[in-house]
Amino acid sequence: MDNREIALKLWDKEIGDKEYSYDFTGRKIKRSDYSIENQVGWVITYVRPLEKGGPDHINNIIIMHHNSYLEKGNDYPMFVARSFEYIAKYDADEDFYYIEKVIHDDDEDESYFI
Repeated sequence: MDNREIALKLWDKEIGDKEYSYDFTGRKIKRSDYSIENQVGWVITYVRPLEKGGPDHINNIIIMHHNSYLEKGNDYPMFVARSFEYIAKYDADEDFYYIEKVIHDDDEDESYFI
């Protein structure tokens, strides 16, 4: 199975039959633009890179816009994309890797203190 076939199967599993969606950073992606470096192009990659002990398994693969991929690189578990910090995590109960945006206490809207 080639990467395109894996990518489209993952799209169908995670996103369904929609032509457009968004990656974890909020960047818009288009199903038919897999592996195309354009405004809505996307790739699949490992959440935890193989070089950092990640398994070569579908539960460690994520869909992301090609710019998000460039920003993440091989960074693990912490990385920055679109000027926000993210952390890659592992859910042992369900056996999969995922990415969460890091929320800092000072990120909250403090206007209610005025």
